[in-house]
Amino acid sequence: MIRKLLVAAAFAVAMSPMALAQDAPKFSTTTSSFAALIENAEAKAALEKVFPGMAESPELEPALQMTPDMVKSFVPELLTDAKLKELDAELAKIK
Repeated sequence: MIRKLLVAAAFAVAMSPMALAQDAPKFSTTTSSFAALIENAEAKAALEKVFPGMAESPELEPALQMTPDMVKSFVPELLTDAKLKELDAELAKIK
Protein backbone atom coordinates (compact mmCIF):
# COMPACT_ATOMS: atom_id res chain seq x y z
CA MET A 1 0.00 0.00 0.00
CA ILE A 2 2.76 2.45 0.94
CA ARG A 3 4.65 1.56 -2.23
CA LYS A 4 1.57 2.46 -4.33
CA LEU A 5 1.25 5.78 -2.49
CA LEU A 6 4.91 6.59 -3.11
CA VAL A 7 4.60 5.74 -6.79
CA ALA A 8 1.44 7.85 -7.08
CA ALA A 9 3.12 10.77 -5.30
CA ALA A 10 6.20 10.55 -7.53
CA PHE A 11 3.98 10.49 -10.62
CA ALA A 12 2.02 13.52 -9.37
CA VAL A 13 5.22 15.50 -8.83
CA ALA A 14 6.58 14.50 -12.23
CA MET A 15 3.38 15.62 -13.93
CA SER A 16 3.08 18.88 -12.01
CA PRO A 17 2.77 22.09 -14.03
CA MET A 18 6.27 23.10 -12.91
CA ALA A 19 7.77 19.87 -14.22
CA LEU A 20 5.87 20.11 -17.48
CA ALA A 21 6.89 23.75 -17.93
CA GLN A 22 10.54 22.76 -17.75
CA ASP A 23 10.08 20.63 -20.87
CA ALA A 24 8.22 23.35 -22.78
CA PRO A 25 10.25 25.37 -25.27
CA LYS A 26 11.36 28.80 -24.12
CA PHE A 27 9.98 30.40 -27.29
CA SER A 28 7.36 29.37 -29.84
CA THR A 29 5.34 30.83 -32.68
CA THR A 30 2.13 30.42 -30.69
CA THR A 31 3.22 31.85 -27.33
CA SER A 32 5.99 34.37 -28.05
CA SER A 33 5.38 37.81 -29.49
CA PHE A 34 7.60 39.16 -32.22
CA ALA A 35 8.90 41.66 -29.65
CA ALA A 36 9.95 38.82 -27.32
CA LEU A 37 11.67 37.04 -30.19
CA ILE A 38 13.55 40.16 -31.27
CA GLU A 39 14.62 41.06 -27.71
CA ASN A 40 16.41 37.71 -27.28
CA ALA A 41 19.58 37.34 -29.36
CA GLU A 42 19.15 33.60 -29.98
CA ALA A 43 15.46 33.91 -30.85
CA LYS A 44 16.20 36.85 -33.13
CA ALA A 45 18.86 34.80 -34.91
CA ALA A 46 16.32 31.98 -35.38
CA LEU A 47 13.78 34.45 -36.76
CA GLU A 48 16.38 35.87 -39.14
CA LYS A 49 17.43 32.39 -40.26
CA VAL A 50 13.89 31.46 -41.28
CA PHE A 51 12.68 34.94 -42.30
CA PRO A 52 15.73 36.97 -43.40
CA GLY A 53 15.32 40.70 -42.79
CA MET A 54 12.07 40.41 -40.86
CA ALA A 55 13.45 41.45 -37.46
CA GLU A 56 14.65 44.77 -38.87
CA SER A 57 11.65 45.43 -41.09
CA PRO A 58 9.65 48.56 -40.17
CA GLU A 59 6.57 46.78 -41.52
CA LEU A 60 6.72 44.45 -38.51
CA GLU A 61 6.21 47.27 -35.99
CA PRO A 62 2.38 47.10 -35.86
CA ALA A 63 2.61 43.37 -35.11
CA LEU A 64 5.32 43.42 -32.43
CA GLN A 65 2.93 42.50 -29.61
CA MET A 66 1.42 39.65 -31.62
CA THR A 67 2.70 36.10 -32.06
CA PRO A 68 3.72 34.88 -35.50
CA ASP A 69 0.76 32.49 -35.36
CA MET A 70 -1.61 35.44 -34.85
CA VAL A 71 -0.11 37.36 -37.76
CA LYS A 72 -0.16 34.49 -40.27
CA SER A 73 -3.76 35.21 -41.28
CA PHE A 74 -2.69 38.71 -42.43
CA VAL A 75 0.24 37.49 -44.54
CA PRO A 76 -0.43 33.80 -45.28
CA GLU A 77 1.89 33.84 -48.29
CA LEU A 78 4.81 34.80 -46.02
CA LEU A 79 3.99 33.09 -42.71
CA THR A 80 3.10 29.68 -44.07
CA ASP A 81 2.51 26.71 -41.79
CA ALA A 82 5.72 25.14 -43.10
CA LYS A 83 7.79 28.26 -42.33
CA LEU A 84 6.26 28.60 -38.85
CA LYS A 85 7.04 24.94 -38.19
CA GLU A 86 10.61 25.59 -39.31
CA LEU A 87 10.82 28.59 -36.96
CA ASP A 88 9.43 26.52 -34.09
CA ALA A 89 12.13 23.91 -34.73
CA GLU A 90 14.81 26.61 -34.55
CA LEU A 91 13.28 28.15 -31.42
CA ALA A 92 13.11 24.74 -29.73
CA LYS A 93 16.93 24.60 -29.84
CA ILE A 94 17.12 27.57 -27.44
CA LYS A 95 17.59 26.52 -23.84
